[in-house]
Amino acid sequence: MRPHSLKSALLACAAAIVFSAAPAAVRAEDGKTAEQTNGNSVERYETDFFRQYQVSTAFDMVLHVPGFVFAGGESARGFSGTAGNVLIDGQRPTTKADLGNTLSNINASQVDHLELVTGGAPGIDMHGHRQIVNVVRKKDARPALSLLGIYRVMDGRQHAGVLLGTFNSNRDGKTTDVTADVFTFFDNGAGNARRYSTDSNGTHLMKIYQHAGGAGMESQASHARPLLGGKITFNGTYNPSVYNQQTSYHDSTGIGVEHFTEKDIPSELGGQYERKFGHGLDVNLNVLNRHERIHDIDVYSDASGTADYQALNLTNERILNGHLSWEKRDGLTFNLGSESVFNSLDRASTFVTSASPLNVPTDTVRVQEDRTESFASVNWKATKKLSFEVEMKVEASTISVPAANRSDSFTYYKPRFQAVYALSDKTKISWKTIRQVDQLSFAGFASSVQLQTNQVTLGNSALVPQKDWLNTLIVEHTFWEKGAISLALEHYDYEDTSDFIAVFDGPTVYTANGNIGNAKADFVHLKLDTPLDKLYVPHGTLSIDWLYRHSKVTDPITGRDRRVSGMEPHIFTINFSQEFTKSGTSWGLDMQSLGKNRNYMANELDDAHFAPWTQIWFQYKTPKNLTFKASLRNPFGLHFSQDRMVYQGLRDLTPVVLTQSTTSKIPPILELRLKKDF
Repeated sequence: MRPHSLKSALLACAAAIVFSAAPAAVRAEDGKTAEQTNGNSVERYETDFFRQYQVSTAFDMVLHVPGFVFAGGESARGFSGTAGNVLIDGQRPTTKADLGNTLSNINASQVDHLELVTGGAPGIDMHGHRQIVNVVRKKDARPALSLLGIYRVMDGRQHAGVLLGTFNSNRDGKTTDVTADVFTFFDNGAGNARRYSTDSNGTHLMKIYQHAGGAGMESQASHARPLLGGKITFNGTYNPSVYNQQTSYHDSTGIGVEHFTEKDIPSELGGQYERKFGHGLDVNLNVLNRHERIHDIDVYSDASGTADYQALNLTNERILNGHLSWEKRDGLTFNLGSESVFNSLDRASTFVTSASPLNVPTDTVRVQEDRTESFASVNWKATKKLSFEVEMKVEASTISVPAANRSDSFTYYKPRFQAVYALSDKTKISWKTIRQVDQLSFAGFASSVQLQTNQVTLGNSALVPQKDWLNTLIVEHTFWEKGAISLALEHYDYEDTSDFIAVFDGPTVYTANGNIGNAKADFVHLKLDTPLDKLYVPHGTLSIDWLYRHSKVTDPITGRDRRVSGMEPHIFTINFSQEFTKSGTSWGLDMQSLGKNRNYMANELDDAHFAPWTQIWFQYKTPKNLTFKASLRNPFGLHFSQDRMVYQGLRDLTPVVLTQSTTSKIPPILELRLKKDF
């Protein structure tokens, strides 16, 4: 079926869902209530609703909200544009650390209830999301302490483990959350196994044996307390780790050995002050300072000599963010905000082969960005069924690359419009139009070298941000009390598409990150959460999340249409679970696609394909809050393949000099968890 035909069919399905939905009354359902009728925008889930799922953390509770798709936020620079879709006590956490980990470190006993907000609600900043879950903590809860131990073994030979402790306290308006862990790990990716490299005729070119893993620690702490009529929060993280990889290559010429080490030290300090001044006026101020040091050492040796590649990256980020909210009347809220951000990357790399330094362009670079972003928005609950959100952001930034004598300033206007309409208490339809501007990846300004494949990717100091217009139609419907289905149709129009370009250094062709013009993409996103009791599977739940992506861009080398590099066509997850609350047991099956990926390099075409990742698990929770969980991951031995087609010069325009296929099989992994909640 052609893409436009598929879109038409899905639009027809969406329309059928919309117009066949019959109105239904809102009622309490196992701890679920609605704050408004006739198209409620806030659904409240009491802790009793989650008891059937035997949850132990706030994150467990969030994942069981019907129809909700958790988004942990973006990894981009700055604060305002990276928010996930979960709030804690109506506020975004004061850290850019992983949102899932932050929620996992809050014991379920500390939670009073959850709120699912669709379209908007008084006092809730949607951060551009259609839906938000607000985790509301108890005002005065008994302190909670949890200890978690994890043991993993792969192929009966490689072992790893985690020892983690969390502490939560929320009394007298003072909240303290602390988590710390130490861990060891093995690389369970495609590389940590035996691999066989063959040419197009099936002749073995090389056998590859690889072992990788490492160790580290993670620590995160936050403390909030009343101050001057408001609340002040401090937070910090420190997460050092070391990764080691050893690989041996066996071919007809002999044996080559490679040692790779990466030392990563990220840290963060931040603070937030929030205060309600009355008359619907709220103020929120954030300050954040992040630093990361990454040192890579890659050494390869064989009979012909030694190659040594090293790179040191230092990144810094300083953020000052302020937000003012005014609820003029019930259902009408105005927001103003501004953010100032400074980011820098200092990267220095060396490449030495056979004791002779090689000159790789842009091997030493400094990139810095000064950026301000201001916004104004209005959230209007026009009727009980219809809500609007309109926003205008203005971004002004200056990118400087001293070594390339570059200092460019950009100004972008980023409007956003969103409307949510409730056809009934069970069915909602929403539309969103937004102008998005991607941030430039600092890594794209610097060169890198892959010794395994002898690939050199040059830095490009002339990069500009990718921009797009996004239009989204979403239809969602709830059913069977705990079931939900949603269908999203998304259309992207890209400008200055980020991909790969060819760069010449004399007769030599290099690949570099670059902008390749306009592109289009259509996404179809289907999400289904359904209880299975009516299908004779008592206490069973099935969740399906499927994303189809079709993209088209003109290849800068061949002039022909192709898809955007790295944009996989199909991504899916399937989860089945069955909970037996009386016995404290549960079990489940999970499957996740790891993707089929293609990159269009200047002189090379790369394809990578993973078989789906699966796991089966069993859990038992005692009445005294001791939880045991056993998981068998990848029980069938996941297959991975990577195909390379290397050309003499420009891809598709010169003869092929190497066709290589590398395959491997990842062994099963057994994981045992033991957790005690005090």
